[in-house]
Amino acid sequence: MKKIFLILLGLSIVTACTNHSEHSSETKEVQQKVVSYICPMHPQITSDRPGSCPICKMDLVLVEDDDEVQQHEGHEHTSEKEAMKVQPSNEKPYGRGDVKLSLEKEQLIGITSVEVKKRELFQIVRAPGRIAFDPELYSAQSEYLEAIRQWSKVKNSPLKEVKRSTKEMIKSSEVRLKVLGLNSEQIEELSKQGSVSEALIIGSGKGENLIYADVFETDLSGIKQGQSVVIVGSFLGGQEIKGETIAVDQVIDPKTRTGKVRIKILETKASIRPEAFVNVSIRVPLGEHLAVPIDSVLDTGRDLFVFIKREGGKYEPRKITKLFETDDYVAILSGVKSGEVVVTAANFMLDSESRLKAVIKESSSNSEHNH
Repeated sequence: MKKIFLILLGLSIVTACTNHSEHSSETKEVQQKVVSYICPMHPQITSDRPGSCPICKMDLVLVEDDDEVQQHEGHEHTSEKEAMKVQPSNEKPYGRGDVKLSLEKEQLIGITSVEVKKRELFQIVRAPGRIAFDPELYSAQSEYLEAIRQWSKVKNSPLKEVKRSTKEMIKSSEVRLKVLGLNSEQIEELSKQGSVSEALIIGSGKGENLIYADVFETDLSGIKQGQSVVIVGSFLGGQEIKGETIAVDQVIDPKTRTGKVRIKILETKASIRPEAFVNVSIRVPLGEHLAVPIDSVLDTGRDLFVFIKREGGKYEPRKITKLFETDDYVAILSGVKSGEVVVTAANFMLDSESRLKAVIKESSSNSEHNH
């Protein structure tokens, strides 16, 4: 009886070892077997060989292996503490995964990139305008200069009432000029010149003409004296002329919600006619900010993100927070840092691949859960 028991025990051990060996072999085979083809429209349809989707009849798409998949398969039993260590600290946009491309594929789809760094940013404020025909301002400036001349005549007069009246005339003229958009420095400069330019009522090409641009109140706060302006108009025949901001009205038009910006035309040979319509582009400095080209930013409606280029053909989708944007750049509040490299072309091709990777990863995870 004892002999029979030992024989049965031996058979049990051999069977157990065989089963363990078969299970190990199957596990290795499963780990080595990576989904090679998948339907772009129905990611649940997978195959290890080329073919078509039985649902939509589309050709299955080849999915290349990457380090992320291999790492996931080789570390199924990683402890929670270790798993937290390998998680990236930067947040990914919803439904996107990392992408790895060969050099040949990078060149094929035309990927370009640029380094993230701080830049001097400018906002271009565009507004309609007209060549100034302003008899009111011309008259106000003339009255102010006349009051100044009267003061020079009566300042030594013994008649106090005359002097007081003249001073009030000067003060009243200054207030009127400020209401019309001139600042204290410009009024002082006018008193030094001692004459009023006729460009306000008669066209001139000597750099004395003004443009009145109607700028929306939301853009007025950034416009200051001395900013450069580009001016275009139908009468210029495609030519651009340069200008400079000299004053900003303090009063908002209640109907249009715009304020008047006065722009001095720098010297030009073009024929200037008062009341001619123009379009102006005012270059408003916004300071230095960490920024990326506007073409590098993708918007899902839920997230804003960029693709960060890594070594070895790896691309990481990275969620960002925008501070503001200009015509060319997006100022970044968080999500990227100086020195990183972002993709500026072929983003949409990368995004398609990134979404596919995320779907495959999720399907793989669900499949493991079901088992």
